[in-house]
Amino acid sequence: MTVTRYVEVVLTIPDNEAETALTTLRRLGVHVDELRRSDLYRIEVEPEREGTLLETLREIETIYNPNKHALRLRSDVAPQPGEAWIDEPKTVDSARGPVHIAGRVLPGVWGLERLVAWQLSDSLGKPASAEVVARAAETLLCNPAFQRATTNSHIGPK
Repeated sequence: MTVTRYVEVVLTIPDNEAETALTTLRRLGVHVDELRRSDLYRIEVEPEREGTLLETLREIETIYNPNKHALRLRSDVAPQPGEAWIDEPKTVDSARGPVHIAGRVLPGVWGLERLVAWQLSDSLGKPASAEVVARAAETLLCNPAFQRATTNSHIGPK
């Protein structure tokens, strides 16, 4: 038996990708004042390994670099207001087994998916409206040919 946990990896240095996306969204007429991006990992972990999950991830250089990232466990299991999660839906079920990253086995981890979390804010620093988030996802942040956007007001494909 496993539990699902969400771990967020955020850049602590300027994020050129988010800045470029923000400029592009504005040019496309999407009214957003701040855009932040983070890697979000949905992890299936054995309950007895939960306590060491962050420590384990800090040792995986392809996920976390202490010189440029902050790492935190998120308590929410769905996008919050002003947020869109972008992932690539699985087309086939893969065999269940231990997760390997960078040639290492992650102890007690039986599933790991990477998503991109985009957080949009208005001029007052408040979460952008559901309409603005949806428009940003449809216009630029998500390619519906191979990705899915999940927002606070919309879960799953349209």
